[in-house]
Amino acid sequence: MAFFEWCSSWQPIVLIRESKYGMPAVQSVHLIGLTVFLATIVLLNLRLAGFGMLHLSLRDLDQYLKPWFKGAVTLSILSGIVIFLSTPGKYLGSNPFRIKMLLLGLAILFHLGVLRRFVRSTPGSHSAAANLAVACLSVTAWFCVGWAGRAIAFVP
Repeated sequence: MAFFEWCSSWQPIVLIRESKYGMPAVQSVHLIGLTVFLATIVLLNLRLAGFGMLHLSLRDLDQYLKPWFKGAVTLSILSGIVIFLSTPGKYLGSNPFRIKMLLLGLAILFHLGVLRRFVRSTPGSHSAAANLAVACLSVTAWFCVGWAGRAIAFVP
């Protein structure tokens, strides 16, 4: 906690926190990153589930989306850190924030451990039902992270 408080007193964070447009700008960047990130997740999972973009292989779509995904993740992480450091005590004391971080960890594990294996597997190596189940779980996991993040502003 002392480390985060020290970070929150760093002059660039103080400037962002105390300026009229600093936090709204950082939050806007965060939302743009999240929107692009979720768009890549939804597109990849729709293709995995067999809905749309069937003219593209799953691997080709993944390669096409990768720069968008990486850019969006970078924007989301960096802006999220700035938002957190602006008032770390508020976030560390927030149950929705704790839930969001837990869900984020689970979504990342699912993404890296399950979804990536399905995307990289040989076409036809999984049943349509398995593909649909993985796609639904993936999208649900990521949207739960978003919903928990949204609850931070409304739930103590």
